[in-house]
Amino acid sequence: IERLRVAAKLRMGHLAKQKKRDPETEELHHHLEELEDYIDGRVADLIQGHPAYHWFSLIKGVGRENIAKVVALVDIEKAPTISSLWMFAGFAPSIEGRTMKRVKGEKLRYNSRLRSMCWRLAISLKKSKAVFYDYYIKEKEKYERRFLGQGFRILPTPVGRWACLNCGTSFDKKRDVTPCCANPEIEKKFKKEPAGIIWLAHLDMMALRKMIKLFLGSLWLVWREAEGLPIRAPYIIGEKGHTSLISPWEMVDREPEIVKKKEAAAVKAVKKKEAAAVKAGKASAKKR
Repeated sequence: IERLRVAAKLRMGHLAKQKKRDPETEELHHHLEELEDYIDGRVADLIQGHPAYHWFSLIKGVGRENIAKVVALVDIEKAPTISSLWMFAGFAPSIEGRTMKRVKGEKLRYNSRLRSMCWRLAISLKKSKAVFYDYYIKEKEKYERRFLGQGFRILPTPVGRWACLNCGTSFDKKRDVTPCCANPEIEKKFKKEPAGIIWLAHLDMMALRKMIKLFLGSLWLVWREAEGLPIRAPYIIGEKGHTSLISPWEMVDREPEIVKKKEAAAVKAVKKKEAAAVKAGKASAKKR
């Protein structure tokens, strides 16, 4: 619905540049706006009935639309462990120990739509600058120390096609290359970093991935517990000797009372908007 509404709005904009109008497009855009508002309101109402709502509603960066697009794709009864949820969402390591990805000729082993929605949620959590953001920063610093300890150089991710492997300066074209540092080592940008180098964006994605995995693991624990389903500690705690388990309730930002007030105000605003739309529709019908 949002895609159709934006397409109609773009068409209206292109026509306006030509000093033209299309009443059909304008009418369609009006009704799509009303429908989108109605759907947003329904999502806001329905998501409050989710078994894990009492937890994720207390986390900054978890919008109703973002979290709805994640939980709607998960059948928690079919995820007996946190690892199985990570697998379904595409965040478990592959057989080779690398990130899961599409392989030509092989059946996809994860839900690609869920994975996309999880990345979208991860970006939102990062922008929130709250508890999950703090965790992301700590993990990023850990990765930096680990790679520096292994002798890697951490350089800014090149924007252009050519980059200096000594200072990280990038150039769009080879003819744009200019003196950049004392020991320039210009090479064409590859999808994979050259030996001994890791791009900053790669580190960022690694830390983001760690953060969304923590969110999914916490969601699994709270959701399964609320549904009365069996729960267990993550594999790394029970089998690998790790003892530091992060509780889902350590990762909340808000107090429940504040959330309740905000939700009540949001529902009231949606109902007020719906009433105004109905009133406008009646007025439009009278004019016709």
